[in-house]
Amino acid sequence: MGSSCERRRSGGDDGTVPSPDLASRTFTENARRAQIITAAITTVNEIGYHRASLSEIAVRAGVAKSAIVYYFGARDRLLLSVVDQVFTDLGQEVAQVILAETNPVTQLKAYLRAYLNYVGSHRAEVTAGIEIVVAHRTEDGTPLYLTGTEEDSRIIRDILAGGMDAGVFRQMPLSVAVSIVEAVLDVGVTEVQRDRSVDLTPFVDETVAFVLQGLRVERRDT
Repeated sequence: MGSSCERRRSGGDDGTVPSPDLASRTFTENARRAQIITAAITTVNEIGYHRASLSEIAVRAGVAKSAIVYYFGARDRLLLSVVDQVFTDLGQEVAQVILAETNPVTQLKAYLRAYLNYVGSHRAEVTAGIEIVVAHRTEDGTPLYLTGTEEDSRIIRDILAGGMDAGVFRQMPLSVAVSIVEAVLDVGVTEVQRDRSVDLTPFVDETVAFVLQGLRVERRDT
């Protein structure tokens, strides 16, 4: 599926509309939207994507169904807003953390830890977001998780490319390296989906060690 922290965003050619200008919303509007998004996350986690109707979400939000229609227009737009919020927040947190690092190895360590730490501290949000990504299809029938582009994985792509260029990561096709790292991170997400109370601490440590070992340059004696 690929765990790029940017990949999951929902705006674009899949029939969705990019988020409106936040500055144009009042405090009350933002609060109500946040309330409804939180209720949508709860609903998806409790009864699943396919049963998460506007009526079910409205019950959990404590608002009328018409209020959800007013703020989001339709069920798909609401659920895709969940995806957009969760993975935009994740991407911003990871990007902020790696700013303090100056070389590809420490950047990669920071990326992996920040990603999994976010998953661990936002379990409900991430599990709901992933379920929507897996279940939702665009207007042409393409699963949402297959709509990513290279730009969607830019952060990890740049780190890995920089490490290969500097000779600290072994050479391989960049797309392969990106896919492997994302697949390893997906395992951490799956652990949280399987058991919301799982302790991710040892998983974080072993993920960092595993990925770095896989990318380590083999030194040959001459």
